Amino acid sequence: MKNQLGLTLIEVLVSMIILSIGILGLAPMVALSVDGNNISQDMMTVSTLAKDKVEYYQNLSVLPAMPYKEVETDLEGMYNRYTTIYDNTSDTTLDANLCQLNVVVAWTDKTGQIRSTSYSTYIEKG
Repeated sequence: MKNQLGLTLIEVLVSMIILSIGILGLAPMVALSVDGNNISQDMMTVSTLAKDKVEYYQNLSVLPAMPYKEVETDLEGMYNRYTTIYDNTSDTTLDANLCQLNVVVAWTDKTGQIRSTSYSTYIEKG
């Protein structure tokens, strides 16, 4: 019986403990990956909301009266969009043909933290 090959119960248990410790080390990476995915999804939605508003005003033949402010709340359930447009009458540093368009998108992320992203560009008066 001394020459039999194979694993003893103790060897199997020790190897299972070592494997368990290795797997537990990967658990924080899974949580971090989920958080990163949520942030990425929020940023994609925010970028789309801002881009849509910028394109809307770029395609208008006539811009609204200046200075212009617009607030849209509860977009897609959790986003707020703030739009302002200034021309050279409200911002004397602007060229007479240009308007400054600012879009700010704010939201509360899944951790409860308030976040915002702003986009600014210049558009020609219609």
